[in-house]
Amino acid sequence: FDAKNEGLERQDFFELCKNDRHHFRMILSPERGDEIEDFRSYVREVIKRVEGDLKTKLSWVAAVHYDTDDVHAHVIIRGKDARGEDLVMGRDYIAFGIRARAQEIATELLGERSIEDIQKGLEKEVDALRVTSLDRFIEKQVGDDQTIDVRKDNNFGKSAHYESVLKGRLRYLASSGMAVENPPGVYTLKEGYRDVLASIATRNDVIKKLYERVEGLDDLEIYSLKAGEGQVIEGRVLDKGPADELTDKKYIVVESLSGGKHYVPVGEAFNYDEVNKRGLVRVRPFDHSTGKADHNIALIAAQNEGVYDIEKHRAYIAKEQSYIDEDVREPYLQSHIKRIETLVANEAATELGQGRYQIPDDVIEKGKDISAKINAREKKRFYPKLDILSSHAPEDMVEAKKKTWLDKELYKRSKGDRSITDQSLELALQKRQQWLVDNKLAMIQSNGDFAMKKSVMRDLSVMEVHEEGKFLATKAGLTFNDHKVSSDQAYTYLGYTELETGKWAVAMRGKELQMARIDKAPDIEKGQKVQFSEIERGLFEMRAAEQQKQQDRQQSSRGRDDDNEMEL
Repeated sequence: FDAKNEGLERQDFFELCKNDRHHFRMILSPERGDEIEDFRSYVREVIKRVEGDLKTKLSWVAAVHYDTDDVHAHVIIRGKDARGEDLVMGRDYIAFGIRARAQEIATELLGERSIEDIQKGLEKEVDALRVTSLDRFIEKQVGDDQTIDVRKDNNFGKSAHYESVLKGRLRYLASSGMAVENPPGVYTLKEGYRDVLASIATRNDVIKKLYERVEGLDDLEIYSLKAGEGQVIEGRVLDKGPADELTDKKYIVVESLSGGKHYVPVGEAFNYDEVNKRGLVRVRPFDHSTGKADHNIALIAAQNEGVYDIEKHRAYIAKEQSYIDEDVREPYLQSHIKRIETLVANEAATELGQGRYQIPDDVIEKGKDISAKINAREKKRFYPKLDILSSHAPEDMVEAKKKTWLDKELYKRSKGDRSITDQSLELALQKRQQWLVDNKLAMIQSNGDFAMKKSVMRDLSVMEVHEEGKFLATKAGLTFNDHKVSSDQAYTYLGYTELETGKWAVAMRGKELQMARIDKAPDIEKGQKVQFSEIERGLFEMRAAEQQKQQDRQQSSRGRDDDNEMEL
């Protein structure tokens, strides 16, 4: 719905604002929202007052969710004002102004919270398995020794009721192992107890969200995003979706091949859309230990007798890294200078003056240690990397005419690795093994052992290209030609397809369709004339035919210049 209409289609609003520079998203979730009789009218009134503050009409859509503990609305505001110019909101207004308007209207509808309501809310926090306002108050009161003394009747100038619930919270933390009471009335908080509470709350929220989507959540673990705590997991995808209702962050649920289920936040992983339920993935912790900056600093220093020189690095970028856009070269260099300053501050480099620094031979190892300490101190979080092992369920791939995860696993088994315990995968492996034998890609030896042909992976890759080529050719009413494209011929570009072996350009010449493996998705429109050049064995570069002619003319011109120089 929006200001006047109900039952809107999300696609219509998407088309309206898809080219906007930005947009604004928010959740309106007032306390006692379930007591607001017409929540949509509440949302409309909030936006109306925001329009008054901003002095412009807004384009927006919203949806109300009643199926959660707290009734709430999701609102998206288009990033254009009534004149079609970029809509600008100050940071303070986004953070506090809109909230104030939402609170103001909720108070008008529901009235001020009574003292009794406030007290009941505090009482619910006493044994809550999450970080509460009481915990935040405790955090402000504890000293360096993490202790808080509540032996007096009035310790912090608060009401008797507040003092009572605060003591109740401390007793609960002590009974849960997150604090120690000694002597009576003096509590020492365990270091990181708020992190423990946050982890418990996250797990409970996740289980609540997944309850109807995934079975058997008793052993569910939340994948740690803390530096140095993540682990490598290979397993089957049980579920995927948005990690929260406001951002583009995503999650997957993975059942490890070695047992156990894991809820894995994956941020905005570039290959998330390729992940399918029942497919197989590998989750790897992000390598946060050190960045490329330390390697680059070491490289420049190695070329200059152990001294990193800013001007020499600037010259190196211009000469050896000319592919970096000129407008980002200086910020790129400044990021290295900032890293150098961090190394100097941690005694891993010595400033010599005039933009020069003495760099030790082991700067990369020292850099790793420094990064680890900084990450731990600042409690940094790192989303893991995601590798697609099998985009589809292996059970559906037993007769696939292409290289699959099953083939790689069978090869590992031939080398003695039998780590799979999943019965369904075990059966799929047996079926794939028989299919390979039936298609003369493997054999059962006289001693009963299974053996794959040395060329099996290459043969399967060739089969995949042939199958895809024949399918696309039939679809286009053409004949598939499985030979290499020729570098001296022009073709009509038909598009590209992604196979296990990578990206393949699809092109037509006459009545024949041919395919060529390329290193990246081409920025060429379908129907254009193109030419190919082989940049390494089996890998081609594709360019528009006119662009190729221009390059040929330039090459020819360079050749004549070279000849003239030789004659002189």
